[in-house]
Amino acid sequence: MAENVHKGHRERMRQRFLLEGAEGFADHELLEMLLFYAVPRGDVNPLAHKILAEYGSLSMLLESDVADISRRCGIKESTALLICLPSAFLRRMQKEKWKDKTELDTVSKAGAYAVSILSHYNYERFYILCLDSRKRLIHTCMISEGTVDESVVHPRLVVEAALKYQATSVILMHNHPGGTWMPSFSDVSLTTKMVKILHEIGIEVADHIIVAENQYYSFLEHGYLKEG
Repeated sequence: MAENVHKGHRERMRQRFLLEGAEGFADHELLEMLLFYAVPRGDVNPLAHKILAEYGSLSMLLESDVADISRRCGIKESTALLICLPSAFLRRMQKEKWKDKTELDTVSKAGAYAVSILSHYNYERFYILCLDSRKRLIHTCMISEGTVDESVVHPRLVVEAALKYQATSVILMHNHPGGTWMPSFSDVSLTTKMVKILHEIGIEVADHIIVAENQYYSFLEHGYLKEG
């Protein structure tokens, strides 16, 4: 009887998605639907809640890697792999979109790329773009996300990402949802700190870009990239 209940629930979820799309679904419901294909029987709702509680948000979960998800959530590697696939598809889409523009060697190119990534979010997210010696994009790394007006950034995570992808230089970027693209005092302070920390390990901070709606502010363009 319990299996029939779960089967009926899964079918209702699928039909609802087909009729309404994803907009009306909560994050845990979308994750639950994904888990249907990894766990063919039973109730995966508690597991979806557990995984989201571990990572704090769906976006932070999708930016993680297979081994980390498997270890932290106590799930099979194959299940963690399925969870990681959507973000892999998204990165491939972004890469194809920018395949002729991967050299972020000007403020305008970097600004346009930042707007394409960040302009549609209604909460703050912080990324670094890892670049090679020719300013070609190696990898886009989300470092943190927060509330409408704040995201806590730990310099250690920036350093780890830059080293992991063997970046010669990085571009920092984050958004100000619904606000001005002008930098705050904390934005300037963080930038100065990151320039100094990364300089000490031979990595250049090429720019820090703030996005607000479809506009951007470049620290490089305004002379704020100073080692202090």
